[in-house]
Amino acid sequence: GVVTNRGGRTCHAAIVSRELGVPCIVGTKDATEQLQTGENYTIDCSKGSTGVVYPGVSTIERTSVDIDTISKTKTEIKLILGDPDAALSLSGLPVAGVGLVRQEFVVASHIG
Repeated sequence: GVVTNRGGRTCHAAIVSRELGVPCIVGTKDATEQLQTGENYTIDCSKGSTGVVYPGVSTIERTSVDIDTISKTKTEIKLILGDPDAALSLSGLPVAGVGLVRQEFVVASHIG
């Protein structure tokens, strides 16, 4: 996971973390002073806009949801795509397509 002292929802750390599926808490003010290098922490971003860092490694309970039972929204839900190799695996999600393609990631995946 990623924890930073500064930043917001649109900072680079938050965007890249979302794209990679990595938990991220930004704008903590003093996390780098409070957290110790080499220690294990659990980053919980499951409860809205405020994340929590817990000491140690937590166990996670997984539940399954039948997508067909979820109500449709009035707003079209679209993907933000940065990894072109992920497009096929994401194509099965119940979304209305791709809303934004992160060109810098697409170019980097072909150069690097």
